[in-house]
Amino acid sequence: MVSLVIPVYNSQKYLEECIRSILMQTYSDWEALFINEFGSDDGSREIILNYAKKDKRIKLIQNDSKLGLAQSLNKGFQIAKGNYIARLDADDIAYPARLERQVEFMEQNPNIGVCGTYQRHFGKGVDWIHKPPITVENCRANLLFGCDICHSTLMIRKEIFLSHNLFYDNKFLAEDFELWSRAVTVTDFINIPEVLGAYRLGEDNITNAKKEQLNIESGDIVANSLKRNLQMEISPEEKYYFQGWENPFETLEGKQRKKELKKFEHLLKEIIAQNEKVKFYDEIALLNAIASKWNWACYQKEWNQFYDVHSIEDIFVKEKGIDWKYKIKQRIKKIVKFFVKPFWSKLDARIYLAECNIQHNLNQKSDELQKQMEALEMSNQLLKNEVYIIKKQLEKNKKKI
Repeated sequence: MVSLVIPVYNSQKYLEECIRSILMQTYSDWEALFINEFGSDDGSREIILNYAKKDKRIKLIQNDSKLGLAQSLNKGFQIAKGNYIARLDADDIAYPARLERQVEFMEQNPNIGVCGTYQRHFGKGVDWIHKPPITVENCRANLLFGCDICHSTLMIRKEIFLSHNLFYDNKFLAEDFELWSRAVTVTDFINIPEVLGAYRLGEDNITNAKKEQLNIESGDIVANSLKRNLQMEISPEEKYYFQGWENPFETLEGKQRKKELKKFEHLLKEIIAQNEKVKFYDEIALLNAIASKWNWACYQKEWNQFYDVHSIEDIFVKEKGIDWKYKIKQRIKKIVKFFVKPFWSKLDARIYLAECNIQHNLNQKSDELQKQMEALEMSNQLLKNEVYIIKKQLEKNKKKI
């Protein structure tokens, strides 16, 4: 049995779409635990109860006091009756074959404690596929520096998490990353290379205060992982290098940037050397994770881009050949800034007004197009679901014959 744990807080807008995606699962032995937060009063509770009357597998768990996301998830983990716990958020979508594919994989691979999948990210002006690592070694290494895993596609083996007291820590805003950074020490992670879920990007912007807290936390989580996995202590100043939401090197210039990058290079090499002694991470997988972190910090590349490297030289020598491109960009910025600055105060207001008008027109057209795209996507997905279900029924009929 699979227990889906879905936290709910004023999630009425997309809740029904989430529930319908659960009801369309080809794997039928599931329960859906909707943990409705205290104070959630937008009609989400009534929607869940309405569906629960029609299908006993849907259950409402009402919080009596405000628990927050982490404690609500922990509550769901403890109540869950299934051997497997599947994560899903109330505004996300599980594709019809998701549970079936994951249960099948987990049954065939008892060493795997956490199984995720590829995931489509969609929303206003956004549509891309997150493809986290698909090997145990790369999953473990990548989780050292960032949460390169699609949390609302994850299925976990309940027994492993309860026996090792693996619960979310409500002291962290990045509660998912913090939990997975601990879980990787006791079990294996893997991802099925199929898009089996869709993650809806929220319409609310992250506040500057929240972004700053996430930045600080990411450095703390990396430092804790280094201490736990490699017996390696880093200073508070060195934690700064591992802040993940904003690139700490991007605003630095000239000698200061070069000096800090040199320190960072030295620290990354220390991590490689310490792993050679402790052997917690696969050597090549760690090199690739470090290559990704280095190129993100040094050249503003994608944070989870894969680099096929096999030695330290592949990271810190060969990649330096592109440093001249970065230097040219920085010099062009300085030149433009020098010439534009005297006229900027006069142009600023006019440019701002023009940008506002352009943005307003773009937003109107973007909203219309987004609605059309979402309607088309939903129709397409429903059609695929129907075709999949018909195929399954035909296979069952053939077996009976």
